[in-house]
Amino acid sequence: MLVKWGHRPVDFEVTLWEGLYDIPEEDTLIHLGDVCMGNDAMVHETIKNLRCQKILIRGNHDKKSVSWYLDHGWDFVMDGMHLEYMGETLLLTHRPMHPDMWRFTKNIHGHTHGNLHRAEEYINWYETDFHIDLSPELVGYKPQLLGSIIKQYARPKKNRESHKEVV
Repeated sequence: MLVKWGHRPVDFEVTLWEGLYDIPEEDTLIHLGDVCMGNDAMVHETIKNLRCQKILIRGNHDKKSVSWYLDHGWDFVMDGMHLEYMGETLLLTHRPMHPDMWRFTKNIHGHTHGNLHRAEEYINWYETDFHIDLSPELVGYKPQLLGSIIKQYARPKKNRESHKEVV
């Protein structure tokens, strides 16, 4: 059975929260935005109870002030983040970013919910070797480890002598 909005399974919130509560204290959650639509205070009070450090990259539905989010369970709040990890220069955002505008090797984002065929504003420049969509619908409503994501979406390395791909 699916819920009307987003064709999500009825129990998607249970799966999502179980995954969040399983994040170890020594790890960091980086949420790619649109934490909730509706009862913000209740959801964010629950987020306060997560043991890990919590970073929110705000999405188009996260309209409250930075101080509001900091007062309601988040350790850091920003509109985007870049970092070097496992040889990649990553841009983490809510919405996909145009690849020509950045010096990054990957853009990890949410927002599209796996519906790129309906996202006309992105379809002409979205590149599957640059963009990584971590919308909950595409990852089973479970947190993903950054190292696993990088390995899964790694570009094949070119052999300089033969110009063949090396795995």
